[in-house]
Amino acid sequence: MSAFFPFELEPPPWIYRLLSRMGLMQRLYRRLAADLVEAMPTGGLLVDVGAGPGHLLQRVAAARPDIRLAVLDWSFAMLRPPQQSPGDIPISGPVLRLVGDAAAIPLQTACCDLAIATFSFHTWNHPVRGVQEMRRLVKPGGRVWIYEMNREATWHQFRALAREEALPLPLVAAGFKLASWNHALRAGDFAATMARAGISRWKLTEVHNLFWRAVF
Repeated sequence: MSAFFPFELEPPPWIYRLLSRMGLMQRLYRRLAADLVEAMPTGGLLVDVGAGPGHLLQRVAAARPDIRLAVLDWSFAMLRPPQQSPGDIPISGPVLRLVGDAAAIPLQTACCDLAIATFSFHTWNHPVRGVQEMRRLVKPGGRVWIYEMNREATWHQFRALAREEALPLPLVAAGFKLASWNHALRAGDFAATMARAGISRWKLTEVHNLFWRAVF
């Protein structure tokens, strides 16, 4: 059970791996990878908390082979390197794969330049400790980025994403509504967590039309 919802409806690893290969998810990974590629310093360490099967970091590594990668997930099955399929982007360099919980990340303090969580924050049992752990990981001047689906997204934002991706509006709306049920968060969910975690300097931005990015 997560701290945000009375019960969880997370797919098992094999279904999540299948869903993550779908066209809509790959389009989203492309957008998020562009964010990360631009933000990372040369030779920096990127830590992904709740990395899943790693399709996002495949794109990051392809564009920036200089970036060092560490990934954490609660499921060993998720962390297995994905089997290569047509269209997959291989990761050529080494990746540190860790099984663990966001509330106790087995990495040294001030070890990375950017710590991210992409659509895993809403599943955390202890989000307050999780964001404190992520802040602990980053070097002075480093950043934490947490992406989540925006439960407060408007129809104007649905139309904007559909137009940008050249997709039918009903497909975008139905896909988001289905994926976000019992998953998407409100701005107040972030605010309450950050306050309890003692993080006073942070910012919540609407990005890619239908998503949040919390930065601290």
